Amino acid sequence: QASAASGARGIAGPLVRRATGGGVVFHDGDLTFSIAFPWDRLCSPGLIYKNIHRGVHVGLKGARLKTAIWSGADPGPAAQCFVGAPARMDLVLDDGRKLLGGALRRRGARGLYQGSMRPERLGKDALELERPIADGLAEEFPGLVLTLEPEWLARGSELAEKYRSESWNGRR
Repeated sequence: QASAASGARGIAGPLVRRATGGGVVFHDGDLTFSIAFPWDRLCSPGLIYKNIHRGVHVGLKGARLKTAIWSGADPGPAAQCFVGAPARMDLVLDDGRKLLGGALRRRGARGLYQGSMRPERLGKDALELERPIADGLAEEFPGLVLTLEPEWLARGSELAEKYRSESWNGRR
């Protein structure tokens, strides 16, 4: 199944299972980012999703890039992230094409957001969008830490083996 999915797009390389679940995302030039945060038990997933996407929208707007938060009907889960109609609170372009989508996962009082954006839809490359996105998220979430501590990077390296393994990525 994995080789058929990647072969259909002509993409070489392994498929990776995201901790947040969700549909298939082909990482072929997209900009991806994750946000780990404390999750107040009274805060709804929809509000968190909206606030993250609003922060990205504000940052892109500050860079004079036109986007909007999708408020139309939610089409339900998609098989592929950037194919088909956007979900409610996704970031879209003027023509309604999805620009940024993401997924959330909660474990106890901690949350994880994993987002994926198609920078070419804005006529930009990923590096040109990093600063506006970071600025918008920092405005939306005062106190947000936008740096990676050395011990976090070391722990990430330790976990890389687990998350690259077939037992993790092939799990259903």
